[in-house]
Amino acid sequence: MKNSNRPSTESDKTSILSAIASSKGGPLLIAIGNDLRGDDGLGWALLEKLEQENPFTAETAYRYQLQVEDAGLIAGFDAVVFIDASKEPAEEGYVLAPCLPAAAFEFTTHMLNPGSVLYLCRELYGRSPKAFTLGISGAFWGLKRGLSKTAQGNLETAYNGLRQALNSI
Repeated sequence: MKNSNRPSTESDKTSILSAIASSKGGPLLIAIGNDLRGDDGLGWALLEKLEQENPFTAETAYRYQLQVEDAGLIAGFDAVVFIDASKEPAEEGYVLAPCLPAAAFEFTTHMLNPGSVLYLCRELYGRSPKAFTLGISGAFWGLKRGLSKTAQGNLETAYNGLRQALNSI
């Protein structure tokens, strides 16, 4: 996941966490990835970990990739967090950043980036939920079920960071 709007300071990250936590009715957490491709399963692993908690208040969705139809899904929420593995190393093992609508489309609309889904949500449904990307650094991308040791550590760090925001809902 590319994060062009990375927070630059600790206060930026705190304001992002506050925005997620203040969403009415809880945020939508969308995990993107494939748990049969090593660390590409980081997003799914984070949601699975969160869903084991009791009580768990956020809505969740699992995706192999984002598609046009996801614009309709996110239109019903005040906040959305797109969670994905990242090939980019991050100092803390993850990057939580604001996500802005962007009319950026590839050859096909069968695979969209989070900004494109936000753009379609605004254009098709007249809604603009607060949105964020959570990119968790991985190390192994081959065919294999399970996470690398690096990814497992980064998963824990990302879990604690996102949990901090969700606890205040």
